[in-house]
Amino acid sequence: MYNFFLERNVSTKLLPLFVKLILLLTLLAIFIGCSRVGTAQGWSGGVLVDESLIIGSMDGQLLSLNTETGRQDWAPTLIRVDDDKDDRRAIYGTPAVYEGVAFLGSYDGKIHAYDLEDGALLDTEPIADEIVGAPLIENDVMYIGSSDGFMHAFNISIRGQEITMERKWKFQTGSSIWSTPQVFENLLIFSSLDHKIYGLDLTCNTCIESGSPEWVYETGGAVASSPLVLNGEVYIGSFDGNFYSLDALSGKEIWRFTGASNWYWGSAITDGSVIYAPSLNGSLYALNKNDGSLRWESKTKGAIVGSPAIVSDMIAYGSKDGDLYVSELSTGIVIGSCSTGDKIEAPIISDGDSVYFSVRDHSIRAIQIKGNGNPDEKWDAPYFSNKAKDGEIPNPSDWAPSC
Repeated sequence: MYNFFLERNVSTKLLPLFVKLILLLTLLAIFIGCSRVGTAQGWSGGVLVDESLIIGSMDGQLLSLNTETGRQDWAPTLIRVDDDKDDRRAIYGTPAVYEGVAFLGSYDGKIHAYDLEDGALLDTEPIADEIVGAPLIENDVMYIGSSDGFMHAFNISIRGQEITMERKWKFQTGSSIWSTPQVFENLLIFSSLDHKIYGLDLTCNTCIESGSPEWVYETGGAVASSPLVLNGEVYIGSFDGNFYSLDALSGKEIWRFTGASNWYWGSAITDGSVIYAPSLNGSLYALNKNDGSLRWESKTKGAIVGSPAIVSDMIAYGSKDGDLYVSELSTGIVIGSCSTGDKIEAPIISDGDSVYFSVRDHSIRAIQIKGNGNPDEKWDAPYFSNKAKDGEIPNPSDWAPSC
């Protein structure tokens, strides 16, 4: 069933409304129920801090890995959950690093703060329902959505190892928030599974308290993707199969791209002139940011769930077919690829000539992209978080490179 909804090139645009509803409800049930007892799930992205990759693992750990060697900077920190919720020890969102502290949300509905020096847990704040998106921290305020439909705001205070997360407000939407918000000028921009994209005026407390956003744009389907904001425009895809450009201040539609045959999940990225949008139909679309016209389309054999990353004049993206692809940025022509042997659903992150990402075999990979597009393993062996959790050596010495 999961493969049916996320991998097949099924168009939902022509289906009757009740069939679309059934598809969406089934997808939500699959997502929410995908964590089997004793088995953590998640597809966290990573963030680079100096020479370390800060990333959540499939096994519910916060990791800090040296970008040159793949070795852990400190012992992995296991997310703490209630005794009867071990199957909810999952991290889907990318950690947010702020003043030497990593903040992340876990699927059991808690926000955790960890010291990046040694991985020590500094504070935990429950917010009642599942967290799928990542936190955003701006001007000492953290914004994070949850599956009960609320966008939460917390005042953050950091004094050494003393962390305070004090609730500032929460704003309710009509359904779960799985996206990560963005701030443009005084607006908090985010999406919801209620089919809507919101622009919330952060300077208007009465607007927040009364549930009155500055603007709302309604699409034809749930929106799980996080917005990309560039030069006053919002770029985002929807489960209705359309990719939109909106005015960030008014929420008015500028253009839409209708060429995809399936939903958008991963967030788009940009090089400043072109928007690169990954789709669950297995295609990566390069769209002119001014009018949404298609510059090129690059196809894979599986759904593209996570965001791509730009590497010099190339773009790298993963697929549920297990391959990492490298295409020319100008044409979309695939010039390199390698098979990891398992599904790639996490976002790709780049530090210039290398990319980092997690794979469904519980590994964290580092791949160096050569100038001709050929990908090579950067580390002697990937980091396997399940081995670390079981007390084994996480970088196996008998590893045979797959790239």
